[in-house]
Amino acid sequence: MSVLMWSKLYSRVTATEPTLVEQLKLWQQPSDATALAIIQGQHFVAANLPALNYFESQEQNFLHATPFDFSPRIQSSGKSSVEYGQQMLKQATKGETVSFTWLHMSQQGKELPTILSFYPAQLDDKPVIIAAFQPMDRRKRSRVTFSNGFESLPKELMSITLEDSAEAVYITDENSLILAVNKAMCRICGFSAEHLLGKTPTELKLELDDSRSPSTYKRSWQGEVWKARSDGSTFPAWQSCRRIFADEQVFYVNLFSDISEKKALEAKLTQQAMYDKLTGLPNRFHLIKILNTAIANIKHSPDLMGALMFLDLNGFKNINDSFGHSTGDKVLQLVAARLETCCIENAEIARLGGDEFTLVLPRCQNKEEIEAFSELVLSLFEAPFEIDGQKFYLGTSIGISLFPQQSADPNKLLSMADTAMYSAKNSPSHIRFYNTTIREAAEKKLHILNDLRHAQSLRQFSLVYQSVVDLESNATIGVEALLRWQRANGEMLEARDFLPLLEETGSMISVGQWAFEQACLQMVEWHQTYNPELKISVNISGSQLEHPDFISMVESTLTKTQLPASALVIEITESALIRRPALISKVLGQLKTMGISIAIDDFGAGLSSLSRIASLPIDVLKIDSGFVQQVDSLQGQNLCRAIIQLTQTLGIDFIVEGIENQHQRDTLLSMGKGMGQGFYFGKPVKAQRFSAQVFSEVIDSVSKRHLA
Repeated sequence: MSVLMWSKLYSRVTATEPTLVEQLKLWQQPSDATALAIIQGQHFVAANLPALNYFESQEQNFLHATPFDFSPRIQSSGKSSVEYGQQMLKQATKGETVSFTWLHMSQQGKELPTILSFYPAQLDDKPVIIAAFQPMDRRKRSRVTFSNGFESLPKELMSITLEDSAEAVYITDENSLILAVNKAMCRICGFSAEHLLGKTPTELKLELDDSRSPSTYKRSWQGEVWKARSDGSTFPAWQSCRRIFADEQVFYVNLFSDISEKKALEAKLTQQAMYDKLTGLPNRFHLIKILNTAIANIKHSPDLMGALMFLDLNGFKNINDSFGHSTGDKVLQLVAARLETCCIENAEIARLGGDEFTLVLPRCQNKEEIEAFSELVLSLFEAPFEIDGQKFYLGTSIGISLFPQQSADPNKLLSMADTAMYSAKNSPSHIRFYNTTIREAAEKKLHILNDLRHAQSLRQFSLVYQSVVDLESNATIGVEALLRWQRANGEMLEARDFLPLLEETGSMISVGQWAFEQACLQMVEWHQTYNPELKISVNISGSQLEHPDFISMVESTLTKTQLPASALVIEITESALIRRPALISKVLGQLKTMGISIAIDDFGAGLSSLSRIASLPIDVLKIDSGFVQQVDSLQGQNLCRAIIQLTQTLGIDFIVEGIENQHQRDTLLSMGKGMGQGFYFGKPVKAQRFSAQVFSEVIDSVSKRHLA
C-alpha cells in the first residue's frame, strides 16, 4: 500500500504551539502507530499507513475525500455528521485543538467508534489540520486476572452446561468419528444424536470443506466455514477446534455457531457503504472501484478508450425550492430509473449525491461513439417526469473525460468530467469533452473567485448610472444604478460577468446591500441639487429577495438616507419569480405597500409566465434589448407591439432597453407612449460625469443666476 503522499507532505508540516511541535516529532518515530491524516480545507490530502488500515482504504480512494465520506449521515448523538464535523473543523482552523468522540465507518462498512482529535498546523505556511484517530476499544483496558472458578465445580455440572449450550458442540476422536454432541448441534444441523454418533462429519456431509478435519489438520484452529444441514441447505458458521490430549487419547472439541444473521448484517452495511440509499445506484466509493476496474481492463486494449460522463440536472433546484425535498427525492428516483432502463447495458451508472449522476462507458471505439451515447442520454430528458399528476421538465448537462488517454486516476477523471460539465451548461449542445481550453477557463474562474472574495474589502466595487428617458420628450425621468467591479489588474467587469460568481462566494447579500445604500444616497443628492422628481432603479437578485432581512434592510436604508419610497424602483428578473413564487409574491406585496415601484427586468428573455406577472404588483416591464435589435423586421415590430399592448392591457408602464439610434426610438414611440434606455440616450457612467452630462442645463442655469 503506497503512502507516498504522506512521506512527501508530513515532513513539511510545522506548528507554532510548543506542545504540538513536540508531538509532531513523536509521531515521526518509527515505533509510533498513531493513525494520522492531513486535512486541507475539508479534504484529506495525506494519510499514514495506520490510518489507511484503520479505514480499510487505499490511498487513492482516501485522498480528496472528506471526513464526512467516512461517516454515517447522523452521529450517535443525533447530530448531522456534516454540520457537526464542519463546526469542529472551523474551531481547529481558528487555532484551537479539539478532541471529541466520533463514529466513523470504514470503506468496507465497518463501524469505527473513535476519539478524533484536530490539531491546527501549517503545510508550507498554509493552514492545515492534523487529524488523529484513536479507536475506542474497551477490550484493551487492563484487568485483574482471577480464576474462572471452573476448577472447583463438579464434572456433572460441567457436562450439563455443555449439553445445554446455545453453541453447537461435537467431539471427535483422532479418526474424526463423532463421540459426543450437544442439543444445539442436533437442532442446528437437523440430525438426531443417534444419527450423528459413530460417524464422521464427511460421511454425514456436514462439512462443505473437509480440509480442516482432524485427520488433515493436526492442531487447534478457528475460522469461518460453510456447513450443511440434514435437508441439504447450507449456512456460514464460525467454528473453533481444540486438540486435547486426555487419558492417553487425542480428542478434538469442535464448537460452532450459525453466523447467517451476522453475515446478512455485514452485507447490509456493505450495501449502505457502497450504494446510494435513495436510488439504489452505486455511490462515490463504489464508482471509484468501478473506474479502477475499467481502467485496468482497458489498458490491455490500446485501440479502445473509456469515458466517464458527469451529469448535472438543470432545473432541479427549482423543483426542490418550490415543491419540497420529498418531491425532489422522487424526481431523483425517476431519473435513476430512466437512466438504468436505457443505459445499464452500455454503462455503469452511479449517483454522487444531490442531482449529480455519472455513467462509466468501459469500452468505446472513438469519441463519436461516446458523443452519440451522450445525445441518447440527453434525449431521456425530453419527456417530463410525472409525480402525482404534476409534470416536471428537467434538462441535463454532460461533461466527459476519457481514460486512460487523459488520466488513469479515478479522482482526476471525476474532477475533469465535473469541470467539463460546468462548461457544458453554457454550451448549445450541453455536451463537452474535457480539454485544455476548459481547464484554462476553470483556472481563470478560480482566480476570479479568489479575487472576488476580497473585492469588497479592497473597495473595488463601484456604481455607474444610466438615464431612463421619456420617449416622447427625451427628458430624463429616472436613473438606473449598475454595479461594476474593477479588478486589481485594472480590468473593469460589468455585473452580468461576475454576479453568478458573487452568488457562489456567498457575498451577494453584503455587496447588494452596499450597492442599494450607495444608489439611494446618490439619488438624495441629485434630488437636493437638480430634480426632486427623479426615480432611482436598483437591481435586486433572487437571493436578496429571499433573504429574511431584506424588507427590514430596505426600510432602514430609506430611513437612514431619507430617500422617499416613491422615488425607488426595485428591478427583478423573471428567474427570481420562478424560484420561490409564494415567498417572492409576499415580498413584492410588502414593497408595494411601502410605496416602492416594481419593475421586471429583461422581459421576454426568459420563460415568461403571463399569469404569474398579471397576479403580481408590477409597475413596469423592461422589454429586453433583443427585441429592439429586431425592430427593423416586420416580425420584430409585431413582437414589440404585442408586448407594448400587453403593458397597456395590464395598466402598467414599459421601458424599452437597448435603444441605439433615432430610428429605433421613433419606431417604438409610434407604438405607444413609454420610456426608453440605451446608448442613444447615454452610456452608463459614474455619478460625477452623469451629473455633468445629464444635468448640464440645470448647472448652466444655476451658474447664470450666480453671475447675474
